[in-house]
Amino acid sequence: MKLKIYPISILFALLVSACAPQAAPTLIPTEEPSPVITKTIVPEQTASASKMWRAIRDPRHGFGFAIPCWWLTNSIFEDDGLYTIKNYDDAYFQANSTKGFWDWPNGTLKLDIIIMEGIDPAKSDADAYMQFVDPTMTGLVSAEQQQIGSHTATVLTLSNLVNTADPDTKVYIFRFHPDKLLVVVPFPQSIIGTPDFEAFLASTALSQDEQIKLPDITPAPALIDASCAQ
Repeated sequence: MKLKIYPISILFALLVSACAPQAAPTLIPTEEPSPVITKTIVPEQTASASKMWRAIRDPRHGFGFAIPCWWLTNSIFEDDGLYTIKNYDDAYFQANSTKGFWDWPNGTLKLDIIIMEGIDPAKSDADAYMQFVDPTMTGLVSAEQQQIGSHTATVLTLSNLVNTADPDTKVYIFRFHPDKLLVVVPFPQSIIGTPDFEAFLASTALSQDEQIKLPDITPAPALIDASCAQ
């Protein structure tokens, strides 16, 4: 079976993953230090809140998610194999960055979605993922099973063996077919545990036949002037 992975250039992605809004996808995520979030937002839970979310689905593989209706996405899996979800636009990035770099202003986020195809069904999610990274650059700290919505995901904690002062990072892996993995890489890592990110993960549908459930919580306010009209 031919092995295909999106993206291909792992080393290049390691170097540029979290710096710019159009950065290449990564299997070894790194990021600039992010500000500490000091305000906890408790989302409102109402029946009408689901209207503030929309479902997106990959037509080729059938998986999908729910995202706040003002979050932005690129076309699913174009030639470069990258599917990016973010809650800011280029104008916001330019206004809040210096020479193409930023420290993730409070509330901004980006999710890189990666498909790994041709995986050996006998391999664990962790082993399948780690065979594509440079063992001299990235170490596996832990691999844990986590129930997310109606699915079980593998959460990998990775360490940077080059810049050892960098904090560990996490990636989320769903096996949606015996030989295919769906990988979610969150930036910055501080969004893990926030209501919007948790609702996004819980909405994951892994097949065309599975319904994408719209969350019933009110998402965080929009950072940009984006319309919810679809």
